[in-house]
Amino acid sequence: MILRGERTILRPIDISDIDRLLNINDEEVRQYLLSVFPLNRIREEEWVKNLYASQRDIVFAIVPVETNQLVGTTGLHSIDWVNRCAEFGIAITDRNYWNLGLGTEATQLTLKYAFEYLNMNRVQLRVYEYNHRAIRVYEKCGFVREGVLRKARYLKGEYHDVIVMGILAEEYFSRQSSR
Repeated sequence: MILRGERTILRPIDISDIDRLLNINDEEVRQYLLSVFPLNRIREEEWVKNLYASQRDIVFAIVPVETNQLVGTTGLHSIDWVNRCAEFGIAITDRNYWNLGLGTEATQLTLKYAFEYLNMNRVQLRVYEYNHRAIRVYEKCGFVREGVLRKARYLKGEYHDVIVMGILAEEYFSRQSSR
């Protein structure tokens, strides 16, 4: 499935995206991600191949409309089909595309997919307290803070809180009808 916004296209990840996926090893990028270990080509190829067989993860490449180049990924993880819940994740791994609104639009498109196509009831996420840019995007897209995992992230000699945020289907549809 391909999802289109004004500035962003979400499309399936392909093996040809591997080199650009490895931007995730940029330390400036990685500090914001839940995954803390550097990745390599072999690991990423396996991950891409396994995505197509996964029943619990749906991941899209984030592609600006003017290019066909992956600049990040977004998706739903640990999907619980019985309770209709999923964990949201996003990473703009090419820093040249930070602060251009792609993350906001990719988040909105992913939520549309979750609630309107997959019939999810709840989408949640975890974000580090120091990732202010992401927190603003999530709040703008309708996520609300639900709790804090105190001092659950260790980075550069310090512990940081992890904020848990969520959005329910009823909240998502209420926001859509008021637009």
